Amino acid sequence: MKIFTHGLAIYVSLVLSGLSPGAANQDEVKQAKKDPAKEWAAIEKDWADAQQAFLKAYREAKTDDQRKQVLKEKRPKADAYADRCLKLADAYPDSPESLKALAWVMSARAAASKDALPKLKDRLAAITDLDRLQSTLSTLPTYGLGELAPPILEKVKAHPDHPKAVPLLMWVCSATVYGPSKELSKVYNDTVDLVMARFPEREELTPLAGWLGQDDNPAWAENHLRKLLEKNRSEAVMGAASYGLALVLKNKDEASQPEAEKLLESVVANKSPTNKDLATQASNELADMKVRGLGKKAPDIVGADIDGKEFKLSDYKGKVILLDFWGFW
Repeated sequence: MKIFTHGLAIYVSLVLSGLSPGAANQDEVKQAKKDPAKEWAAIEKDWADAQQAFLKAYREAKTDDQRKQVLKEKRPKADAYADRCLKLADAYPDSPESLKALAWVMSARAAASKDALPKLKDRLAAITDLDRLQSTLSTLPTYGLGELAPPILEKVKAHPDHPKAVPLLMWVCSATVYGPSKELSKVYNDTVDLVMARFPEREELTPLAGWLGQDDNPAWAENHLRKLLEKNRSEAVMGAASYGLALVLKNKDEASQPEAEKLLESVVANKSPTNKDLATQASNELADMKVRGLGKKAPDIVGADIDGKEFKLSDYKGKVILLDFWGFW
């Protein structure tokens, strides 16, 4: 009887301890650890909510002082969320959410980026299968992740005929198109050269045509854009390449203006629903060229100087003038 009573006491004690707050919390923690997706979703939601609350407060501020106060007190700090991301990445190193969390830290340029970068590099470096690599990268942003691009480029160079080579190369381009270093700019240029040498006909190159139209090496960009127009039959790529080449030629020299106008006119004439936004941009560029294109006579303008005296641009014809352009953004 004593044995039975003692056993019952142990059983009751265990049941009661299982109902205690501490044990319940432990169970919740164990359960949460089984679902990194929910943990990542919670971080994303908290960040989005904080951003919305900040924007609402900023819009409702009436004075500059109030807006400064909102910026100081309510603007979400990425570092606090970055710590949560790093903890998630360490807790679930083999989960897709781990990579998303580390990528978020990098793209947010949080102070923890120095800790996130080597972890992200190591985990991507461990992926040797290009199908899996492309699938993984497709879930990550490219902003702020340029440092990951060089090894990815090398992996594609080793298997240039792989079905996922082009989307991976486009990811590299997207991650490095705006630098910010000379090394990453070179990675971008090398990747574009590789794409254009092997895959100029691919329909995935629409974004590339847009980037080339704004490149700081117009002669290099012009060659690639002309090749796209020659080799690619995708309507979207051809439209973007026509627009991009027009932008390059618009700023090249006076002799290039007629061709630039014809290219813009071809974009405007395309009535495809998917071309609507590009056609609007081309129409605006065309209107600007007709008035301010290279070789055009500058339109006369009227303004007031710092003393309030009115003047016309034509008043200064034949004189040497120093113009100081400035503004606030």
